[in-house]
Amino acid sequence: MRALCAASVSAVALSLGACHARAGTSAPFIIAIVPDSVNIGGGAAPLLTVRGRGFAARNTVHFGALRIPDVSRTSDSIMQFAVPTDDTFLPNRGPAPVTPLAAGRYEVRVANAAGTSNAVAVMLRSAQGAR
Repeated sequence: MRALCAASVSAVALSLGACHARAGTSAPFIIAIVPDSVNIGGGAAPLLTVRGRGFAARNTVHFGALRIPDVSRTSDSIMQFAVPTDDTFLPNRGPAPVTPLAAGRYEVRVANAAGTSNAVAVMLRSAQGAR
């Protein structure tokens, strides 16, 4: 690995320290998301707990097409975030009015400098449909 890092450093003029920071790290991996099904539209946004490994101090959560930046971990293997209630975190959404998030199945991934995790599904149910 060091020979490969040294070749990369000289080829693209990166610092050797940056190369070593990535050596030995692996992409995040999600084991489970709890709960895996929540009601939306009934008040406060539900909190999801992600259990896995490889979480960095700051992560980006991909929730379907939404990107939630700067999600911090509780530990190397646990992080929490609130379910988005609207499309505020949609990349390049522009100044359009905010649209509430629809009920349905959403794939969740965690990304950081080491890579992007596997996808785990979360089901959002309409609060009206849950009664």
